Parts: sequence; C-alpha cells; structure tokens
Amino acid sequence: MIATAATKKHWTILELLNWGTTYLTEKGIDEARLTIELLLAHVLKLQRIQLYTSFDKPLSDEELARFKELLKRRLTNEPLQYILGEAEFMGLKFAVDKRVLIPRPDTEILVETALTKIKTNFSGESEIRILDIGTGSGCIAVSLAKMVPNAKIVSIDASAEALEVAMINAETNSVNDKITFVTKDFLAENNFTEQFHCIVSNPPYISNEEYAQLSSEVKNFEPRIALLDDGDGLKFFHAIAQRSKTMLLKNGFVAVEHAYNQTDDVQKIFSDNGWKNIQAVKDYGGMFRCVIAERGEP
Repeated sequence: MIATAATKKHWTILELLNWGTTYLTEKGIDEARLTIELLLAHVLKLQRIQLYTSFDKPLSDEELARFKELLKRRLTNEPLQYILGEAEFMGLKFAVDKRVLIPRPDTEILVETALTKIKTNFSGESEIRILDIGTGSGCIAVSLAKMVPNAKIVSIDASAEALEVAMINAETNSVNDKITFVTKDFLAENNFTEQFHCIVSNPPYISNEEYAQLSSEVKNFEPRIALLDDGDGLKFFHAIAQRSKTMLLKNGFVAVEHAYNQTDDVQKIFSDNGWKNIQAVKDYGGMFRCVIAERGEP
C-alpha cells in the first residue's frame, strides 16, 4: 500500500531502538543495542539516558533520514567512532575521522606508565619536556598535557592531515598552549635541537603480513600510514632505540606501545642498544602492551 499522510508511520525512539537492535544483530554487527543508542543520541542531540526518558517521542522526517544515513554507514563496517566523529580516551573527548587512528583503550596503559615514571623521576622539575612520536589524533600528548601541569610537549607525525585533527583536539581540551605540533617523519629525520625528559610513542607496528589479516573495519577505514611500517613491524622500535639516547636528559626514559606478540623483540632491541631498567607492562587484558626503558648514564 502506498503511504499517505494519514497512513505514514512515525517512528518513535523506542521503536527504533528495538527495531535497530534486532536488525544490526541479524547483520552481525557487534554491540547492536549500544550502536543504535549512540546513533540515535547523536542524531537527536541527546544523552543516552535521555532516550529512555523520551522513548515515546516520534522522530521528524529529517531526523529519521539522518538516522538511516548513519545506519547505512555502520552497515558498511565503518567504525562507529568515525560516524559519530569522536572517541573517548583517558576520560577526554577526541575528534576523530579517517585522517587518524581511532584511540584504543590499550593505549591508556602507555599514558599511565609514562605518568608514573614522570612522577618518580622528575618530581622536582619546573618543566617536563616530552616528545610524542607519531601523535595521530593527539590523544597521548593531550592526555599528558592535561595530567602533567608543567608539561611542554612536542608532537610529531609524518601526516600533516593527522596533525590538523590533533591541533583541534588540543584546542578543544584547552592544552594547545602546551603542545607544539610538527610535521616530521621520525624514520627519515632526527634533527632535534632540544632534549626531553620523556619520549612516548604508539608507532605503526603492524607488519605487512599481519595487515592482510586485519578486519575490514580497520583495513578499509583507518589510515594505513598509522598502522604499518611497511616492514616487519619493528622499524620504529629500532629507530627509537638507536636515536633517542642523545635526545634525552639525565634519568630520561622512553615508553612505547607494541603489539601483543612483540614484547620480547622490543625489549631485545632496547637491550641491544644499551638501554637500562627495561620493563614490560601489561594491559588490563593481561597482555604485554608497552615497554619502558631508561637512558642510563652516557
């Protein structure tokens, strides 16, 4: 039957929540209910809890069309964070799009590890100078800038497009005066004139072989340059271990994130390059996720 003004259905929030959850579940989309909640909240500019206090509210034609548009994007396996345009990291909001990698909860361990070490090694310093290699969305640098009051951070990335997003996030989180963003490929350039207390990095560490096995959600949408080093996945760790000693002040340290199966290789790389007090740190899932190493005495 052709819908008329009298017969046209007006979908309520509750009806879309129930229909959408069933539909996405049948399509094999993970966290179907949460996905529908977040999409509806985004379209209606509501908090998730408000969906249930206004569940009988009908959507306007414009709102329904917008919801359908976002739902179609999710059905192509586009990550939800890109559709919503934001992700949460360390309790902060970050703008994200296809120019940057989506911040992962695992990376919070890297930030927490660096914070603990900074407090241990440099509690009396008037200024803490930090270098963030491969900043992407800026989630690591912005988080450290928020949590280290006297931080002065240099954030580098080979992608000028990624730095555009990072600068937005620094401004949104009110730390843009504490971070300097520089377009630089660390593998190709190492002309730093200043020294740092701390170097942090979540570099590209996926090998070409492993990249082929990634989900379409990652391969088809997230930036390749942020994932692969076009080698065995260890290029950046070699470069950081070989070049960073001269870039660190006394008691300075490096903290790097790595893949779940790389901890032995990464520790050996730093050991072979004469680093001291090398430690592997597990994430909240019990997997080794980052390595921290001190410069030691020259």
